[in-house]
Amino acid sequence: MANVSVVERLTNFPILMKDGRVVKAGTPDAAGAVDVNPVTRTQVKLYRETFTLSPLDDEELGIFKAQFVTLLAAPGSEERKLMLDRLSAYIIALRSIKSELNHIKFRGLNPEDTELGFGHIRPIFVYDGAAAARDNWQVVLTNSATYQAWIGDALTTPYTIGNSFGLVITHLKSLTTPSPFMSECKFEVGRSGILIPADVRGLRIGDTENGVSIVPIHTIITKPKSSLLATARADVAGTDEVALGGLVIGLGRALKATDAYPSV
Repeated sequence: MANVSVVERLTNFPILMKDGRVVKAGTPDAAGAVDVNPVTRTQVKLYRETFTLSPLDDEELGIFKAQFVTLLAAPGSEERKLMLDRLSAYIIALRSIKSELNHIKFRGLNPEDTELGFGHIRPIFVYDGAAAARDNWQVVLTNSATYQAWIGDALTTPYTIGNSFGLVITHLKSLTTPSPFMSECKFEVGRSGILIPADVRGLRIGDTENGVSIVPIHTIITKPKSSLLATARADVAGTDEVALGGLVIGLGRALKATDAYPSV
């Protein structure tokens, strides 16, 4: 597990934990001896499930520290601010997925096939609601009061995340600007993670830097071999192009996928 000196160095890193959010391992807080530091805590509960968190050593933390900023949006953009605000979620997701993949060492960007790395979420990592891997982010929405298939095998059937990667989703990005069509969406993560619907009409507010419309949603972490389902509806019929904002974390062979869904 990361030692205290590493945690102390990371607290001085501007994109990491804010003052007051770090509780060193073994230090009691107001609720008792609870470690809430995403770098050092050993587990976290999410969607009625306990996620076991694999430790990160000095080298792995150094790689994350050096490369996370390269995956952020432009300085001053709303998306960059959002990703920095959810930094703890990204660290927890990395450690959770690393645990599921037998504690394989994290190598950051461009890992070898059997090494652990991360990158942006691309369509190939997501099913299209009709039992096929996506090749783009387009979703055709009708003007309807009912939800439609968006991500999954079918309207009510989730798809299974591959054996060698997981996702951490923190926001949505509509590439259809200035007037996106999606108005609401809802996610189901794993067996019990049915999340309340999210009102994404805020997508109509464009990012200050790149003009892409974004909106924060519930943090969603999908481990390897878990399941994911999402449905959506629109107030006005049209074809939207809504990308999942966040990171994919997995083995290099999965991150390199281009033509076929990386199921193994």
